[in-house]
Amino acid sequence: MRNFTLPLVLAACVGVSVPAAAQSNLEEILGGLAQGLVQQEQDRAAYIAAQSANTVTGYRNYLSRYPKGAYRTNAEKALARLGAPVAGSTAAAAQAEARLGITYGQRVSVQRELTRLGFQTYGADGVWGKNTRNAIATWQSNGGETATGYVTEAQLRVLLRTGTVLDPPDDTPPTGTLGGAEVEAALGLTRTQRITIQRQLTALGYDAGVADGLWGSNTRTAIRAWQKANKKTQSGYMTAAQVRLIADQAGSTVTPTPTPDTSPTAVMEERLLGLTLAERTDIQRRLTRLGYNTYGSDGTFGGNTRRAIAAWQADEGATITGYLSADQVRLIRTETGG
Repeated sequence: MRNFTLPLVLAACVGVSVPAAAQSNLEEILGGLAQGLVQQEQDRAAYIAAQSANTVTGYRNYLSRYPKGAYRTNAEKALARLGAPVAGSTAAAAQAEARLGITYGQRVSVQRELTRLGFQTYGADGVWGKNTRNAIATWQSNGGETATGYVTEAQLRVLLRTGTVLDPPDDTPPTGTLGGAEVEAALGLTRTQRITIQRQLTALGYDAGVADGLWGSNTRTAIRAWQKANKKTQSGYMTAAQVRLIADQAGSTVTPTPTPDTSPTAVMEERLLGLTLAERTDIQRRLTRLGYNTYGSDGTFGGNTRRAIAAWQADEGATITGYLSADQVRLIRTETGG
């Protein structure tokens, strides 16, 4: 009722002083004003209803009814927090990129290619921070595409196809600026993967010593011996193709599978952190960035996320629980640039 007070008062005040010829125009103006106030109230009521429900469906219904509503930005942010960002938004682009499962080596390669093209990332460390995101956005804009700062699958293929090759052919030594150690480092092998390869080498008859994920002289000697037997360059360092070949030769019998100890204490410790949906989504993205693919970043810690956490804990030498502690959340953030 309050929304109609202003136009009625205005009508009462100006009805005496306005000439009759202008009366119809005034009525149209006041009618439009009243209609606008009604629409604003309906917009607000619809958003409050969506906010009360706090569901993806609720916010999407609001946006479908009021695509240019006063609370559009709030609704879009809420959808992003719920893991269902609006198509075409930056949050949606970030989520789509996370699903690609970009490896460390690919991230380094993209940074190098962007820098080569004149889009400075100020480092090729595999961590895509503010500088890399700005470089990606500028590259996208120059190519006539939406500048989100997050790559699509097609854009990733373009940058990798023209970028530095991180996996040279097995029958030739690494060339150019990358040496054997750099090629292996660019693979971003996790501790679990390193342990697996040591066990595979030993199973194939090339004693790599203790399978602890630390590749010292015994492991390097075993790698060189395996490379010699397979007519590869005896560098003592692995390429991606060689990692796959060893896995094929050894089969899957020596692949270690972390067995999470889902004790009540670990479960309760994570629960006490009170992680929000946005924080959980952020952790999933950071784990994927580190090479532990959660296969989605929706803020729900399901089986894939728990396995990613367990693998990360194994590589860090921590107790494998699949559940995070406060110190581990901080460490993950530190390892991905804060």
